Amino acid sequence: MKDKTILIQGAMDIEVEYLIRNLEKKEKHTIAGYEFYTGYMHTSKVIISKTLVGIVNATTTTTIAILTFHPDIVINQGIAGAHKSNIHIGDIIIGEKCCNINAFSMPTKEEGHSSNPFEWEPNKRGEEIQNGNETLINIFKDFFESNYENTIYTGTLGSGDVFNREYDRIMWLQNQFHHLSEDMESIGTYSVCNQFEIPCVGIRIISNNELTNEKLDKEQAINLQKLFINFFKTKLFDFS
Repeated sequence: MKDKTILIQGAMDIEVEYLIRNLEKKEKHTIAGYEFYTGYMHTSKVIISKTLVGIVNATTTTTIAILTFHPDIVINQGIAGAHKSNIHIGDIIIGEKCCNINAFSMPTKEEGHSSNPFEWEPNKRGEEIQNGNETLINIFKDFFESNYENTIYTGTLGSGDVFNREYDRIMWLQNQFHHLSEDMESIGTYSVCNQFEIPCVGIRIISNNELTNEKLDKEQAINLQKLFINFFKTKLFDFS
């Protein structure tokens, strides 16, 4: 991997600041208001992208980065909320797949007939599943399982522009999409990378779980970044 250019994304300051501080030979680039930092981690050429929050921002910044910096590999990372009761703060989800959990069609209702979100159905975008790169998934699964004490899961990342906090709604979504977690960016990254045929993977550390009343802990974002720093210091491999 040391000969590859790797794009690492995070939406919020807390999801990228630790990585940026540890970037060697750092240069900042601002394109269309989005921040990118180029440099090196150990022997790996890296671009850190602060995507900002949301699917549109993730889609835009991924496209800009691909056309400008030509990365060989894309890693979308940061915090996420768990959508299963057996997944807890500090656990890590590696996205074998990614889906849009905020793409629905709803039945026609006349005035005065109210709204019932439980009658909505995933539309075409909601039914489309984006795949992560199998080699990257296995590489990071092996590394995290050997270097991290919390549970590592592989499965489907759910992504959408809604912060779901209602127990029944979360359970309904989970029944529809069978995802493990919720974030607001990864579907944008997966969709663009798959369109450009660039290997990508989403890696999310759990910051909260509304099902088990585990309150938001944004500091988990730093723990994940520390793991990435350790990865680049100790893990050299060929990716083809």
